[in-house]
Amino acid sequence: MIASRVRLAHLHHRSFIQVREPAFWVFCALIAYGALRIAGVLSELSAASRSGWALSWVLLAIYAVPTFILVYRLDLYEREPISLALAAFAWGAFAATALSLDAAGWDQAVAQFGGREFAIRWGPAIVAPIVEEALKGAGVVLVYLIAREEVDDAMDGFVYGALCGLGFAVVEDVLYFLAVFGGTPSGVLQGFYVRVLSSGLYGHVLYTGLVGMGIGVFVTRRQDRPLRWRIGVAAALAGTGVLGHALWNAPWVPAMPSEPARVAEWLMVPVALAIRGLPLLVLVALAVRLAHARERRWLDAALGSEVGMDGITADELEILRAPRRRRAAARALRARAGRHAAALLRRLQREQVNLAMIADRVAIPDDPALVSQRGYCRSLRHALEAIPGAATAEATGG
Repeated sequence: MIASRVRLAHLHHRSFIQVREPAFWVFCALIAYGALRIAGVLSELSAASRSGWALSWVLLAIYAVPTFILVYRLDLYEREPISLALAAFAWGAFAATALSLDAAGWDQAVAQFGGREFAIRWGPAIVAPIVEEALKGAGVVLVYLIAREEVDDAMDGFVYGALCGLGFAVVEDVLYFLAVFGGTPSGVLQGFYVRVLSSGLYGHVLYTGLVGMGIGVFVTRRQDRPLRWRIGVAAALAGTGVLGHALWNAPWVPAMPSEPARVAEWLMVPVALAIRGLPLLVLVALAVRLAHARERRWLDAALGSEVGMDGITADELEILRAPRRRRAAARALRARAGRHAAALLRRLQREQVNLAMIADRVAIPDDPALVSQRGYCRSLRHALEAIPGAATAEATGG
């Protein structure tokens, strides 16, 4: 068991704090700058209405917390370290947002090209998608450089990118509530209806999720794909995120009703926003589904030769590869044998995923780390079987 624990330490950076990595210090410096920059902007805007400022954060917390959990749980087998997930969120909220504010001068280039009126109408669709997605994507690159082992497939890149996008969306929404919608409680509620309730399924989470997925493909497919293929797929995914952002910002389909607005016009806001955002949402759902299918193929390949040994049985593998069945097995075991048994089953399943990671990376089937991990899984299974009501077949859903 000791050898396995040592080997797993090399498979993962479990913490965001990696002081020996230069990228860590770059990340922290830009986060610190961004936090100071955003704090100054929000301080000025909050003076207009303290109640509106407070309401903005309460409403956005109601949106951001479940969205964070949903994105975090998208990885089927190997959840990302929570410190890295929070760091990705903080990058989007502070560093990417502040640097985007600093880059606002690029709108002048659009004005020189097409005139002031053209820049007002089309600047957000031309400049913002490129600048903002590049800055948010830089956060995913830095996360990779800080903890390379934690970005080991396309889904990891999507998760970190989507969390960067979520952080960016939260702070941007606060800025909009205060600066564009007036900052009063009624204005904040109006902004929340338009920017979150009507369009919360679309937006920065999807755009930067695709950018992150492209980065994930590029850095994790070195062994089985040529450079040209990786560049092409990464560019296509990132380009789709930028294009989706541009189409969302384009003034083709008006979303806000003109004042004074009637109730029917406000009810049409979600429809107008769905026309803008629904195609990209469908595309992202398809991309995530394909990434999940690849994760399952990886698990099957990594554990196929392990079935029947100490580490995992055929029934356990069937349940391990399906998150819904894993949750159902844990619930059934908890009802039958208690919380401790359910927690032990979840721990066994996590260690079986670690078994897959080791099996995928070692050269021989009797590698000491692999043998040790099998034994560790066996010991967890025996401990589970010793709990009254938690027989092996029942505990694993077999």
